[in-house]
Amino acid sequence: MVEQHFCKVRVAGSSPVPGSFLQVMHTKIKGDIGELLVAADLLEKGWMVSLPISENTRYDLIIEKNGKIKRVQVKAVVPKNGAMIINCRSSNNWNVINYTKKDFEILAAVDIISKNVYYIPVKCINRRCINLRLTASKNRQEKNINLAKSFLKI
Repeated sequence: MVEQHFCKVRVAGSSPVPGSFLQVMHTKIKGDIGELLVAADLLEKGWMVSLPISENTRYDLIIEKNGKIKRVQVKAVVPKNGAMIINCRSSNNWNVINYTKKDFEILAAVDIISKNVYYIPVKCINRRCINLRLTASKNRQEKNINLAKSFLKI
């Protein structure tokens, strides 16, 4: 099965090995795996997780804890060069829709290699994409850098 093959893939470094399953994985499958990884992480953190029936929503999961309900958009990302570039839009064969602050409360970015999940509040999204640094920048820049470790908690 495809899922069994994926679970056996262990890639060291910041990019998948050329010719690995991650490079040829269909975008929809990668997204499905990302949603399941995020759902599992949220359940471990004590959140109840629900799935919308329709795919015509701007969010992938609905979560609830202590009476608080939040909508979560999930993005599965393969990191490159020590960073994750997360697109803040939805696209298909016909159009591209940029997300707005009304579409969801949390953008959950999952590193498909390490399986770490980063929870970005919608207020941090003001562009077409957001970059999260997994490692320090080579030029040691710290100003205007989004460190991934700052987004591990909801």
